[in-house]
Amino acid sequence: MIELVIGIYVTLGLFLATLGPAGKSIRREVEKTRGTEFTNAMMQREAPSEKKLFFFKLTLILGFSLLWPFLLWGALKENKNYEVQPDSDDLEHQGLKFQYMGGHGNLSCNECNFSESLTSFTHGIRSSRTGYQCQDCGKFAFRMRTDPFKRSSNENFDVPLSELPLDERPSRIEHLQQMLSLCETQMEKTARKNWLPTWESTVTECKKELSLVEENEIEDVKNKRLESENAYKASLFCECGGGLDRDNVLFCPSCKSLDLTYSMEYIT
Repeated sequence: MIELVIGIYVTLGLFLATLGPAGKSIRREVEKTRGTEFTNAMMQREAPSEKKLFFFKLTLILGFSLLWPFLLWGALKENKNYEVQPDSDDLEHQGLKFQYMGGHGNLSCNECNFSESLTSFTHGIRSSRTGYQCQDCGKFAFRMRTDPFKRSSNENFDVPLSELPLDERPSRIEHLQQMLSLCETQMEKTARKNWLPTWESTVTECKKELSLVEENEIEDVKNKRLESENAYKASLFCECGGGLDRDNVLFCPSCKSLDLTYSMEYIT
């Protein structure tokens, strides 16, 4: 009798930790541990191997299976925090929008049986995946955006522009231009007594570095960036010919309802 009770207890725990609500929490923790190119670079660490991630996941599953009566409520509460539902108080703008939905997750309709896994927005160091919906047929899609320029590696982060490898120069040039514009804009609209100590030195350093760049190289960087942006814009069409959009309220492709729920599984 005791063996039967223990068997049922552990089986129920395994179900909750894999297919049940705790499974979502465990998958999120594994994705956080895996990290992305960007987060791993920021933390200056190598991405964990799939073998290590497997044993990490297995440890979480077994641990939850043994202690699930004490951990289940926390998993349910966490999953609730990751769910995004329409704002019923604002009828004019009722519904979900991509800009309020992070990461990757599952979208389901509360009025029919439609359910689909989709990406709202995830990113790495040089690439990102952005979600859209066709305004004609309602189909959900994503588009990959890859930065045309290679960013400076960690060991070259503090290397002057003149000493950078050629393939890392365009990204640094854009960075210098952006920092220069940002600081100058802030200095123009802020009283001098409230300037940050780094603004003037940043402007001086950026101007010095950019003064060493030939005008044709700056133009080439600008044109390549524009070419990349135009190519991306040209991809924002559905297979049916309709335009892809992420600013409007999402609607169910099956029944056109706005009553949708989004449950995020992970974010990068």
